[in-house]
Amino acid sequence: MLSSRISLVFLLLMFFILVPSQASLAKIAAGAPVFIGERNMDISSGLNGHSVIAWWPAGADMSQNPSKTVTISGDATSFYIDPAIFSGCTGTWYTHDTKPDIPVFTVYQPQINLLVWNTDTNTDITGQSVPMSANITYRIDTNLYMALNYTSRPYYNPSDGFFTVTLTSPQGMNIPQILTGNIGNPTTQIIPFDSDPIITSSPYFWTNGQAWDRDAKSTDGSSVYPPGTYTFDVTQNLNGMSSSYDQIAAVGTVTSGDKTVTFISAAYPTPTTVIPTLTAQAGTVTITTAATIPTGQATTEPTATVVPKKTTFTPLPEGLAIVSLGIAACVVAMRRKY
Repeated sequence: MLSSRISLVFLLLMFFILVPSQASLAKIAAGAPVFIGERNMDISSGLNGHSVIAWWPAGADMSQNPSKTVTISGDATSFYIDPAIFSGCTGTWYTHDTKPDIPVFTVYQPQINLLVWNTDTNTDITGQSVPMSANITYRIDTNLYMALNYTSRPYYNPSDGFFTVTLTSPQGMNIPQILTGNIGNPTTQIIPFDSDPIITSSPYFWTNGQAWDRDAKSTDGSSVYPPGTYTFDVTQNLNGMSSSYDQIAAVGTVTSGDKTVTFISAAYPTPTTVIPTLTAQAGTVTITTAATIPTGQATTEPTATVVPKKTTFTPLPEGLAIVSLGIAACVVAMRRKY
């Protein structure tokens, strides 16, 4: 019993090792979602031996002739959801060469977008400027999550992934990981950037975005993440889809295009200098405060005007004047006596 279990585990491991990447996403169940541009699809489960498929617009009378039919002449295990054939014909396609009409697959136009998201305010800040201290993440909105589902793709492997997200610094450098604090701090964590998300629902958020400390410093005190414009981008390549579209059609289909956010340092008030004004009056100097002038602006200090002192005689108080007259009279009398 034990040996049989070991053999089973070994076979499973060999299966996951030998199966090419994304091969498990190529086979679909009958009626499953597929996306325009997918290549080498195994649609045999839904086709079930039939060779003609048909499409009616939503709400159309299916007792009438279909709006479009396609004959499957090649290998049903390597089918191409060709944009030239299926664009504009989204919805369910059915077998049509024999009755009853059975769903083969349901066609969707792939959609993907990325937003830079402020988790403090729960708002979209794509293309905006925010303080360095703002808590941010990225948000992905897409309908491609339907491909990562066991019901529609029974051989889906949890390790399968076809999304790639990049984060680029203001200097154009790729950021493969984020820091939660200063380098050298024993509590600082190094967290890999969420560059290969497995998206099974929409919207999808980068869960570790709020842990990113953009005030982190290197051991020499320099900033690890300087202020400036940072760029996010998400691409997808489900079953080789990227080669099915040109660059013009790619945005919103296989890529979000560049989405930016600009981090700015906190603003501090500009220091100011107070320049005194000197005013000279008779025997005194008065200091008054001039208007406040921001540092860095050229100023010319006023020249002090010096006014010469004037010699003036102030009358003595009345009592002191009488005493002075008395003393003067005595001095005159004494001179006459002698």
